[in-house]
Amino acid sequence: MGNEFGKRKSSLTKHVWRTGVMTALAVIIYYLPSVFVKAGWVPADSLLYSLHGYFEIDVYAIVFFAPVAYAAYTVGMKWALATALLSMLLLFPYAIDRGQWVAMLQPTAFAIILAAVGAAVSMLQRSDEQQRHRISELVCLDNVGTAAKESQSVDSFLSAVLETVGEAIPEIAGVRISCRVCKLESRVFERSDFAITADLAVGEEKVGYLEVFLTAGLKSNRAFVIALAGRISGAVHEIELQQSLNRYYVDLEDMVEKRSKELEQVQEKLVRSERLAAVGELASAVSHELRNPLNVIKNCVYLLNMSLEDKDATNEEETKDTLKMINQQVNISNRIVTDLLDFTRSKSPSSAPTELTGLIEQSLSWIIVPPGITVSKSLSTNGSRVLIDSDQVGRALANVLTNAIQAIVGAGRVHICSAIEGDFACIDIEDTGCGIPAENVDKIFEPLFTTKPNGTGLGLAITKKLMEQNGGTIEVESELDKGTTFCIKLPLERKEIISYEESADRARG
Repeated sequence: MGNEFGKRKSSLTKHVWRTGVMTALAVIIYYLPSVFVKAGWVPADSLLYSLHGYFEIDVYAIVFFAPVAYAAYTVGMKWALATALLSMLLLFPYAIDRGQWVAMLQPTAFAIILAAVGAAVSMLQRSDEQQRHRISELVCLDNVGTAAKESQSVDSFLSAVLETVGEAIPEIAGVRISCRVCKLESRVFERSDFAITADLAVGEEKVGYLEVFLTAGLKSNRAFVIALAGRISGAVHEIELQQSLNRYYVDLEDMVEKRSKELEQVQEKLVRSERLAAVGELASAVSHELRNPLNVIKNCVYLLNMSLEDKDATNEEETKDTLKMINQQVNISNRIVTDLLDFTRSKSPSSAPTELTGLIEQSLSWIIVPPGITVSKSLSTNGSRVLIDSDQVGRALANVLTNAIQAIVGAGRVHICSAIEGDFACIDIEDTGCGIPAENVDKIFEPLFTTKPNGTGLGLAITKKLMEQNGGTIEVESELDKGTTFCIKLPLERKEIISYEESADRARG
């Protein structure tokens, strides 16, 4: 593209030389018969010489049509006229030799004829060149439209346009396109004194410009550049609309996916709420209906024990064992009722700063650790305080510890560790029990779900509820036949957070 001027100059020089050579050959052919006659090699009345005046027409002069026509077709009208004038001058020696004024006018007349022929050939050549030029411009505009359809972005489209324009206008030295934040130049770019600039506009908004540098100032190219700018503007508008539409589709898909997940979560919460409501109704009914007969049974057992102390019965020991079992079962039934009531009550926590290590020790004191099971501790929160209801969270911790112990068959270990993470105190309770199957891990906090033969399925559900009421969380990780870890987070007291951050800053400093 940038070497086009040099190529045109080289081509012009080549055609001028060829025109000169053809003119020289025409002179030789024209004067050769006269030379032969002067030298006496042929008679003056020979056919070879008589063609100079055949029917008063100088037939040999026709050879000068060749260089004139060639100049007109290859280098244009001006060079054709110059060649015609040169031919006229080259014809004068023969006319002078003949010594006739009429003969001397023949070169002038013939030069006029040659010029007319050259002009006609030049016009035909120019018309043919313009037609080819227009066809290449139309092809270029069509290629721009094709590039717009195949391009996914404005940048790739404009890059394709730069490659296409150079094929349409051979006189191009360089092309520059600026569109919004994108500014591109042709692969080979040279500035020149002949430049055509056209604005790129989308609607009424000017978004950039198209600048074409030419090796020669051709006015006919201006209309094409303006048309090209309009085509580029329309294509940019279409690509931007398509990109906006694609973004809208992506956003819409994301929104639909997000809303679908939200609806699924709402549906799950609704199902859980309905289930909890059903449990609540069941708990209220069971608790009121079950507590009274349990109290009666307990009183009867007490009276029976009193009566047995005053009598000697053969089966006294057996009766006492039976009564003891009845009492245990009554206590279990009472615990079930208590769990149901605790689960359905919405008692707000009475939060107060609570020393975390003491809370853990208190929860341990509420449970019985069987022989063969060891409880180890690694507490890094001595002195740290959490803002909770100590009764509720203490019961929840005791429940988790009880589950950990019950998961161990025979000998085993329960390990408790604590640490500070950000605004929370973290407690991990790890056991070496049987673990939880992967399909049940997400279900263990659901009400009424249990894998224990005598379980109610409310213990961990109550634990989760109490933790969440106090601003904490509880999560579980388990591996079958290897053990389970409950991860609990409780909110720190505000001044504990500030103290921890200051300690961390000092450690970094």
